[in-house]
Parts: sequence; structure tokens; C-alpha cells
Amino acid sequence: MTTKAKRELISLAGIEIEVFQLPDGEYVMNQAQVARAVDEHRNSVLRFIRSISVNSLPSNSSECYSLAVDGLNSRVSIVPIEMVRKFWLERAMKGNIKALALISACMEETLQRRCDNVFCITKTEHQYEQQTADWFEKWQQTRQYLSEQHNGFTRACDDYGFSPARTHDALAIAACGMTARELRKLEKVCGDKGVGLNHIEDIDTLKHVARVKYHFSRYRKGTVAERITRAIKDAHKEKNTL
Repeated sequence: MTTKAKRELISLAGIEIEVFQLPDGEYVMNQAQVARAVDEHRNSVLRFIRSISVNSLPSNSSECYSLAVDGLNSRVSIVPIEMVRKFWLERAMKGNIKALALISACMEETLQRRCDNVFCITKTEHQYEQQTADWFEKWQQTRQYLSEQHNGFTRACDDYGFSPARTHDALAIAACGMTARELRKLEKVCGDKGVGLNHIEDIDTLKHVARVKYHFSRYRKGTVAERITRAIKDAHKEKNTL
């Protein structure tokens, strides 16, 4: 028997994804769009589902990898929303920055809605979506900027004969109070751990680290300790004058 589903579009942080409602009320999404939202190959979702368990699919049937939709001539490959969450989270934990940004933006919106509700604040769906899209873009831009500054920091270490790893730990302690290794042990750590401190969730901390690395890299003289001390002072001075 052919399953007919209802189709709508939702927007997550400015990314449009088809969502379908099955006759039993369950929601599923378009596999290809779920993958494309985090810049993954369209087949990666299906491989992920199969690696978890085929029992995660609706009705436990291979036919439910795709379904017929009212108003559409061709069948659509789908994935349950529970698997969407798991897929994006798994990709974020493996270093997909866009997946981490999307998850963080969705969590931000959920918390915002709960807080607005308890304080009886009324906003439109468009206002919530705009806030989420803005936060998503800001999150990605911040991490891209940090990645660029980290590359410059690494080049500066090489140019002046400093050990990038030891220098990075010294900078992390001065800027965050912990080494990079200690920070990675925190529960909030996720994302690309290969890019210096790029896994820290707090945007303000990321910006601070990026500015410290920027200043460290532009100095022509000084030991590692002298450069870090000077860079932290310049970053604080910069922040206080904004």
C-alpha cells in the first residue's frame, strides 16, 4: 500500500528543508536536503541510518526509505527527524563546523522561545527565524575568522622558530585558563578540534582568542611569553575601545 504524506517547507537558520507528515503523525525530512544543509554528500544520510540500525526507519521497512507525497509525481527519499538530529550531531562531533553551527542555532532558538514564553513575550515566526539565521551566520563567521588567525599564528611560530604546539598551549592558558588538551575534555567541546580552540562554543571567547593570535602573529620581536603578554594586553585594549 502506498503511503501518502503531506509536504511543507521549514527554514532552519535560513536553510530551507522539506518536512513531511506521515498518516500516523510522524515527521520525516528529505535525505538529500538534510545532507546538503551541512555540506555533506546526499548519500551520507542513508549510510548513517544503515550504520545505526534499519529499525530506526518508520514501519521498519526498506520501502520507507522513500515515500509518495501528495502533489508530487516522484517518490522522495526521507529520514526521520530523530535521525536528522543524530546525523547532524555525529557530523558536528567529527568536525563539520556547519553542522555544529546549525545545531547550536537550533538550540539557541529553542531556549529563546522557552524564555519568551515564560516572560509572555510574543514574537512572530519570522522574527524567531531571523534571529536564528543571524546567530548561525555570526557563529560561522567567527569560526572562519579564528581559523584564519590560527593559520597566521602557526606560520608566525614557524617563522620565528617557536614550537606551535607548546606556544599554542601557553596562549590557551593565558587566554582561557586551560591548555587546549584540558579544554577538549570539557563536555561542551565539539567541532573541529584540529583548528586551534575552534571547538569552544562561546563566541566571545572565540573572538578573544582570535584577536590574541592576531596580535601575537604581527609582532616582530619578543619571546613567546613576551608576545603572549603583549597580545593579551592589546586584545583587552581593543575590546575596551570598541
